[in-house]
Amino acid sequence: MKFRQIEAFRYIMLRGTTAAAASEMHVTQPAVSRLISDLEDSLGFMLFERRKGRLYPTDDAAEFFRSVEESFLGLEKLESVANNIRTRTPRELRIAVTSAIASSLVPMALKEHKKFYPDERVVILTYSLSEMVTKLQTNSVDLAVGLQLPQLVGIEQEFIGNARYVFAAKEGHPLLDKEVITASDLKGQEVLTVLDSYPKYWNHLEQATDSVRAELSKNLYIDTSHTGYAMIASGLAVGVLEPFAARVWVKNGVVTRPFEPQIRYPYGFAYPTNTRHHTSLHQFIQSVKNVAQTMPEFFDK
Repeated sequence: MKFRQIEAFRYIMLRGTTAAAASEMHVTQPAVSRLISDLEDSLGFMLFERRKGRLYPTDDAAEFFRSVEESFLGLEKLESVANNIRTRTPRELRIAVTSAIASSLVPMALKEHKKFYPDERVVILTYSLSEMVTKLQTNSVDLAVGLQLPQLVGIEQEFIGNARYVFAAKEGHPLLDKEVITASDLKGQEVLTVLDSYPKYWNHLEQATDSVRAELSKNLYIDTSHTGYAMIASGLAVGVLEPFAARVWVKNGVVTRPFEPQIRYPYGFAYPTNTRHHTSLHQFIQSVKNVAQTMPEFFDK
């Protein structure tokens, strides 16, 4: 018993004649007749009575057809599912980011990504480091982009590059007369302090100013770099911050300079463990990598 024989039988039952079945199958009438004869030989019982050149279904044919139709309805459902998968708009992409990355790296990457998936729904969610961890561990997002996270259960990571942090001050600030700012230059300045759920992350920043800690004023605390840049734009403080959001604040009078000793923090991608990455996610990741390569002033390996 072969599929083509079953198909010929089904079309005769549905359309009533071998001619109609042949038209549906794009074959000749004699070919349909042969298929039916071969099927009857395989089954061991007659499906049709031949009278005056026409086929009349037997009771056995009616009983057999019920099972054939159930099978074909199952196949049609599978074909429908396959067609939906083949033609549907790509699935929603949920991306968790830090606020600085959301205003710089991600928009540039998304612009490239949209060339490949113009109709895809993309949800950009801005979180703190601790919130990002929770979203990843609960599979609430497909991807996180930002500071590389600590090694945690349920999260896989991929390195992008190290970002070199910069000194930032409001235009006109006396320290901006220097080409490079050092820790000793910060003496007597109101210097921003970062608050976060993972305080050890900011040890590099603290250690860079250890030698002058007693001579710094630290009365202004921030939890995002955008808040920090806003404080700097208002002339309330200076700071050593990630470089990405600085692009947004240039028009608000924020100026940056290299800082010594150099402070580098690793940035990367993070995924929920054992999740299946769909093709648009791979493309978005590649777009982020491509954009990162155009930012040598920010990233090094």
